[in-house]
Amino acid sequence: MFHNIFNLIKNDFHNIFHRRSIWITLLAFALIPMFYAVLNIQVSWNPYSPENTKRLKIAVVNSDEGGSIQGTQFNVGDRIIKQLHHNHAINWVITSDWTANNGLENGKYYAMIEIPNDFSSKLATYTTADPLKPTVIYKSNEKLNPAATKIIGQAKDTFTDTIRQNFIKTGSKEILQVANKAGATLATKKPEILQVRSSLDDAINTINKTQSTLAGVNRTNVKTRAALQQVKANIPKISSQIDDLQGVINNTKALNNSTQQLNQSLSSNLANGINTLQTQGTRLQNTLNGLPSGNVSATTLNSTTNTATDLLNDLHDNLSDTLRVLDIINDLIPNNRTSALIRSVSTAKKNVNHQKALVKRLKVTGSTANQRSLIKQLQAAANTLNTSLDTAYTNFNATTSPALDSLNNTLNDNLNGNSSVVQSMKSVLPELKAVANAGTITASQNSDISSRLGKIKQTLKTLDGQMSVINGKNLDKLIKLLGTDPSLSSILSAPIKLQTKELYPMKTFGWEVTPFYVTLALWIGMLLMSTILAWEYILPDDKNGLHRPNHLESYFGKLTLYLTMSFFQATFAWMGVMLLGVRPVHWFLFLLAFYAISFTFAIIMFNLVFMLGNAGKVVIVLLMLIQLFGTGGMYPLEVVPKDLAALSPFVPFTYCLQLFREVMTTPDWAVIGHDLLFLFFFILFFTAIMPLRRVFEKIIYQMESDVARSKL
Repeated sequence: MFHNIFNLIKNDFHNIFHRRSIWITLLAFALIPMFYAVLNIQVSWNPYSPENTKRLKIAVVNSDEGGSIQGTQFNVGDRIIKQLHHNHAINWVITSDWTANNGLENGKYYAMIEIPNDFSSKLATYTTADPLKPTVIYKSNEKLNPAATKIIGQAKDTFTDTIRQNFIKTGSKEILQVANKAGATLATKKPEILQVRSSLDDAINTINKTQSTLAGVNRTNVKTRAALQQVKANIPKISSQIDDLQGVINNTKALNNSTQQLNQSLSSNLANGINTLQTQGTRLQNTLNGLPSGNVSATTLNSTTNTATDLLNDLHDNLSDTLRVLDIINDLIPNNRTSALIRSVSTAKKNVNHQKALVKRLKVTGSTANQRSLIKQLQAAANTLNTSLDTAYTNFNATTSPALDSLNNTLNDNLNGNSSVVQSMKSVLPELKAVANAGTITASQNSDISSRLGKIKQTLKTLDGQMSVINGKNLDKLIKLLGTDPSLSSILSAPIKLQTKELYPMKTFGWEVTPFYVTLALWIGMLLMSTILAWEYILPDDKNGLHRPNHLESYFGKLTLYLTMSFFQATFAWMGVMLLGVRPVHWFLFLLAFYAISFTFAIIMFNLVFMLGNAGKVVIVLLMLIQLFGTGGMYPLEVVPKDLAALSPFVPFTYCLQLFREVMTTPDWAVIGHDLLFLFFFILFFTAIMPLRRVFEKIIYQMESDVARSKL
């Protein structure tokens, strides 16, 4: 038997090399996988690169009429247009409204973006108590090309992010410059502001002495004159204290205007910060809720945990910044509402730390049960965090904003109260002077003056209590806050620096799709080879020393030919991919993967054709269609229909794709061993079912005979 098998193989190769048309045909079929893989990979090499996307036209219409912040005029639309002139990632076409709409409808532009006339003016309302959200109009021509629409959608997101950064940078810079001026004034006037409380205490003590003195008059003329002389001695001191209060009030009024502007900027920046936290919380929630409750592929798990880690780090940093600002405000104006907001933000920060710990555990867990449990815990924690951030944003206007407003009101009330006290004291002084100079006082005069002094003293005590917040420690904090460098506006406009770390060196989209297209190319190549290579020998008895082979001899003889052709297909495909520029970490492992996969496909297909004849080719095509969409080649299994994705563990493409990905990047030997083991299992399975040929032999023979007689 073995001698006859050897002679059959020898005869096949003799016929190939001694007939030019045959070896040229076989060579062409051996090159098909290379051309198929190389062309598809090259087309997909880097479709999102600026070199390619810069040919896509997007019309931009700028109708913005500008706006103002703190009296400073700005026009975000004009600034964006200037930036777009230096942005060559997309072919931005600045044009009119009519031209843009007409070009979009006619297919000249893939999309158009319009900045309305009230855009900047609505952005400016973000620094007020009634902010209005501006609108950017985006239109796309979806019928032109689905991939182009996807790329244009990314350009739209980049465009809106540019707008946000421009506005925050402009607005924050103006506000911080105003705050700097207020801080300089506050630092200069700090001694005089602190003198307010000292002057109030001195005034209260002087009035107490004056009231005590007046209470002792009218007993004797001698005592009356002595008491009035003491009052007369206190009059210059009261007059000096009035002058001190008046000077401090005048200086504080000028400072109060700057402080009010600071409070508005604090409120606006806090609102923007909490809004950013909301957005990040929602993204985290969507990312974690996107994980399925069942088994999760290693690729999806790595991608999701890496994304979640980045979002959690950003949330932690932003929550820390928000807490620092709230602590400063709470030190300046302690109140229960701000303390409650601080507690809620602190709770959110603890939640984030808890999630970070869960993500670390999820990355290293090997148990499916633990994986499911951790995913459920993460999803629940993310939902709780998002609810907390929504509540914090909702309660913000009812907590911190009123606290900042109360600081303004306190300063205004104190200034107004001080002014009224000064006027009252000024009105009492002439009467005290007159009485003291006369040396006598009537009972009614005594009662009237004492009553008015009592009211003044009570007002001074009230003001003294209200101004307890004004001390050296709090003023130093306020000066430090006001002295923030205006260059911080660039940080506020883009507070997060995204640092991208590649876990595996898949440099371009072409690299990423290489496993899929190479696997598909090898399958298609062997499928086409089965259409021209016979799967059995048709020989007369004793021709050239060969006798008619039995099924087993035909099987091994033709299988050798199929494996030989698969070897050349794999070699040429590997050479083409390497020449294209794909550089795996281990090129030799990459080549061995080509051979392992190509030999597996050759054995599977030959067994199907040998067992079922032409019907086996139909089965091969059906298997290819199932594997195209049900193995996670181009789309994650989690987004593929469940019924189709459920077949992935039972088809060879799944393990071929994973094997290629491993040998192209840093290999995990456990995964490589697992994939090779399953490929070997497929070889054993399709070889083991070969005896079923006898079951289908009559049916197959009848089908083949009918086809031959039909001459179709």
